[in-house]
Amino acid sequence: MDKLLEQQELARIKSEQDEFDAQKKEVEEQEFTRHIMEDIDQKKLKEQEKQEQQIEMDQFLEKLIPIAVQMKEETVSKTIMERVKNAMINTVNYTKIGQKEGEKKQVTGKLIDLTLVEDGDLCVIDFDINKKLSIEETDKIRKNIIDNMLPANVGLVKTAHGGLHAYCNRDGYTLPSNRCVKCIVLDNIQIDIFGQMFKYKEHGGMEQKELVQNRVVGPNSSFRETKNNKRETLKYEAVNDWANMTHLASLREILDSWNVDIEIPFKDYVDKVNMREFGWQITEEGTIDKMNDEIAQACVDGLKNLEIHNYPQPINMEVSLLSVFSGIYGITNEQIRAEGMKNIRQYNKLTPNAEKNYGEASFNGERKPNPWILTKILRYHNKDYYEWTIKPLLKQNYEVKKQQKISDTVQQIEKNEIDLKDPFTLIDVSSKALNGKYENKLELVAQDLLKVIKVVPCQNGWCFIIKEYDCIAGKNTIKYKSKTAIYDQLRSIRLWQDGKKHIIAIDALKQYHSLFEKIGMKFISNNEGIFSIFQGFKYMQLDEVDQTKIEQFLGLVKDTIAANDELIYEYLLNWFSFIVQNIGKKTETSIILQGLQGIGKNVFTNVLCELLAGYSSKNITDIDDFVGKFNTAIENKMLAIANEMKNFGESRMSNMDALKSINTESTFVINEKYVPKHEVENVVNIIIVTNNIFPLKIENSDRRYVVCKCNSVHRGDLAYFTNLCNSFDDDFYNNLFSFFMTRDISQFNPRNIPMTQAKKDIIKASISPVDDVIISHFKSFST
Repeated sequence: MDKLLEQQELARIKSEQDEFDAQKKEVEEQEFTRHIMEDIDQKKLKEQEKQEQQIEMDQFLEKLIPIAVQMKEETVSKTIMERVKNAMINTVNYTKIGQKEGEKKQVTGKLIDLTLVEDGDLCVIDFDINKKLSIEETDKIRKNIIDNMLPANVGLVKTAHGGLHAYCNRDGYTLPSNRCVKCIVLDNIQIDIFGQMFKYKEHGGMEQKELVQNRVVGPNSSFRETKNNKRETLKYEAVNDWANMTHLASLREILDSWNVDIEIPFKDYVDKVNMREFGWQITEEGTIDKMNDEIAQACVDGLKNLEIHNYPQPINMEVSLLSVFSGIYGITNEQIRAEGMKNIRQYNKLTPNAEKNYGEASFNGERKPNPWILTKILRYHNKDYYEWTIKPLLKQNYEVKKQQKISDTVQQIEKNEIDLKDPFTLIDVSSKALNGKYENKLELVAQDLLKVIKVVPCQNGWCFIIKEYDCIAGKNTIKYKSKTAIYDQLRSIRLWQDGKKHIIAIDALKQYHSLFEKIGMKFISNNEGIFSIFQGFKYMQLDEVDQTKIEQFLGLVKDTIAANDELIYEYLLNWFSFIVQNIGKKTETSIILQGLQGIGKNVFTNVLCELLAGYSSKNITDIDDFVGKFNTAIENKMLAIANEMKNFGESRMSNMDALKSINTESTFVINEKYVPKHEVENVVNIIIVTNNIFPLKIENSDRRYVVCKCNSVHRGDLAYFTNLCNSFDDDFYNNLFSFFMTRDISQFNPRNIPMTQAKKDIIKASISPVDDVIISHFKSFST
């Protein structure tokens, strides 16, 4: 029984607790609901108060506007001359120096001190056009600026060097400085903006308490300067009715149309100027880029969740309906423009006054189309979207434009090749730079450097090829240099000054490096991608050979070099004809001229080397120049003369094997100090000149050496050699070259070499003592 009572009591307590909890929960829910309703009412009240405040503000502005308009009208209705008449200072003696009080000097112009203009609203945009451009190019850019970058209602003055001063109203635009110098810098245009502003100090953004002197040269002013040792008088001239211009354009509208915003803190302004971030939409020709569809669509997509006002305040303060319409009407793609129009009301909140004046704002916006103003709206009022979407697109568009400009410039560069017959060398580049012939255009420098320099890949880096004059050969030749050597030469050629930086010839090579590159090099090639080392012979082929011009030399070849051996004589003429008629091909045989000194061997070889000037080495005296570590003496040489070589006999067997390899191998590796190691074609043919009876070892089976025992018939005959050598003029060389070029060698095989007694003697001398014993006792051994 007690247990039953206890259970009933517990049930009653639980029931009472549940009822209490339910009542408590109901009270809490009612309290929460009350708080929610109070919050909603509070927000509604705040919203209503805000709307009322906006209405009051709009009403206040509506009352204020006529007053502001009237005050502004009093200023803007004045002519430029009326506004600057008390701010003009005389210049004297054809200088830009202001006349001092009490001075009596010739007045030659006027300075306008913007700090003295009473209304403080006048400002000047200074377009400085590249002074290196021609008059025609300068005039074209200035006209483009007037037609494309400026509205009609600006005062225009042509500056002394063909630039432009555009007078407009600052109209409340807060410049970072009263002299915004080089705020926009392009290759052909530099833009400064001058106005009556306090100049910010760089540290802390504090303002100075006085206006900094800010002067520009007025129209009808003259000054003199000396250029190229010539005294010139230059003049500033009004382009339009400058003096009587009224109701000037707003600086804000002009900069907005360029998508330029310098109404920022001075420190940020300096950083952006240094990074050249202003003027991305301005072209080198003085026009404004059209907005492409990708950026236009992105801007329309970003025009959401904005509060749009009626009164056109500066965009960094609020979004006005006029600026939105101005931006959308500037979009050229009709579909994107229509979508933007639809989005204005669908995704944004318009103030009552904006709704009320919707039609009028649309009409005014259509009259002032400027798509780039949309990017400014998003920069200030949809910041995250601007940073993540719009800014990358603008940067991408700028980079594409920059690359396109480079591409266009590259297309205009003449792709010159090295021509050894053209006298132009690096000295001419230096001379043109000294005389200012390149007009601050690196592409013109690159165009000339292409006539002189080429770059090919080598085993351990780039190999630089340069055309240089060879005083010994008497013609331009090809030289190989390291990167360090070429860079040192090009750094010494100063082109012009860009601010504090010297622009030098190496800058042209670096910027247009790919134009100089070749995939490789061969001695002779018709492939434009391969550098052809052979650039033609020094002498020309004549239509007809005058035998009288060359008969004395041919007489020397026959009676001295061939020793009146007809077979040897014909072989020698055919051998050299093969070399000149088959450029880059080897005979795979060598000539040995054996005989006393002073008989005319070197007269013969010197003439042959002169015919191949630039592609011959006429006096190699060390075997190491052929087979040693640094073997440049035979690089790209069609003929090399080994003249009484030292060290040759010290290791006849190894030297013979090395020469055998040079005679037959198609390539060899060139090692040269300070130049990357590189492989070249072996085009060399060798003549060995010696008075040694045993100059090298020749095997019995040899098919590579033709040995000529030269005759000493003219030895000591000074008159003969004087007369002969005096005949070696250009006429002689042209006729001799033509003789070899037209000689019929269709049946000639260089490997079919004649045997001579002199060669037999060398073969016999080349037999080792052991072989000699075996041969002399051959019969006794056989029995």
